[in-house]
Amino acid sequence: MSGMTSLGLIEYFSPADRKIADWFILTMTTGFPWGSGVDSRLQITDTKLRDVRVKIYQPANSLGKKKRPVLVYFHGGGWSLLSADCYDPIMRKISRESDVVVISVDYRLSPQHPFPVPLNDCFDVVEYVLDNSDTLGVDSSRVAIGGDSAGGNMAAAISLRHQKRIALQLVLVPVLQIINWQTTGYMENVLYLNKSINSPNSLVFLTNYLNLSPAYAHQFLINNHTSPEFKKSKYFDSVDQKKWMPKKYVRTKDLWENIEYKKDFGNQELFKKVEGYLKEPLISPLIADDETLSGLPFTYIMTCGYDFIRDDGIMFHEKLKYLNVKTELAHYPEGFHNALMFPHGPLKMDIGVKIIADIVRILKNKL
Repeated sequence: MSGMTSLGLIEYFSPADRKIADWFILTMTTGFPWGSGVDSRLQITDTKLRDVRVKIYQPANSLGKKKRPVLVYFHGGGWSLLSADCYDPIMRKISRESDVVVISVDYRLSPQHPFPVPLNDCFDVVEYVLDNSDTLGVDSSRVAIGGDSAGGNMAAAISLRHQKRIALQLVLVPVLQIINWQTTGYMENVLYLNKSINSPNSLVFLTNYLNLSPAYAHQFLINNHTSPEFKKSKYFDSVDQKKWMPKKYVRTKDLWENIEYKKDFGNQELFKKVEGYLKEPLISPLIADDETLSGLPFTYIMTCGYDFIRDDGIMFHEKLKYLNVKTELAHYPEGFHNALMFPHGPLKMDIGVKIIADIVRILKNKL
């Protein structure tokens, strides 16, 4: 769910801990903890929109023009870590190469600000852009929203509410449901990822977002957060992997063939705490009703093979196809959750170059 677990050198999720995490990511992606320097090809502005901090990237060759396309982007980090500053190198590259104005949102983070605060910050920025397009010099009919991981979750949630006003959504390595964690993506990848920065331990970020004790994280992982009755409900059916997860994306074929969920267990006390969250499409866009989903804009979904939340994006794509929503799935079997962070810098990877190039292509062709 997150691109980076808390380093734990000081108090978890404190401002200092988050700054160290940002420096760590920036050093990996640029070679320097302070990130990139001046770029004459862009005008970069730090400001606030509706009291939410944002970074605005405007291609220099578009300054003074009206009706420009714009992407409002929500960074990853499990609703708990990372920042618009940390994503600065990626946003620069996307804005430069697509010739699109990018507004990167520095929403407030959990656990200090649990749901719905981070999501509402993102809502506020999107609504400001839609309502003040002339002031910003952008075209209100060419507004895209996007994000990765937790940011992809919030992009999908915002599209549910603003479906008629959004031209395009980019939903990248997203977490789209909190009902079933025993997916084929988890079962295939847990051995590879258990010691990685994309480990199942990052479910603590979900408990942060839901304002729960981190002690409950393991209960989610083993599906003990849902009651036996809920496991038999329409909500669980909406994330049924036999229906929505094509076998071709699962490396271990007999794993898909033998999908079977026990439904006779659950922590009733925890379920009572989280029942409202489990039924909330703004937390789990994958469970939104068909009528709502069928009104979504063109949806570009990116997933990676080595990612324990791999299946959410694939199932979302399949459900949108079933509802005749225009959608494209870019699945990278060799990719990993954080691969989009590495299209340049000392750890530059071919997969990172490919992922960003495909995002740029979509923005050029669909916005």
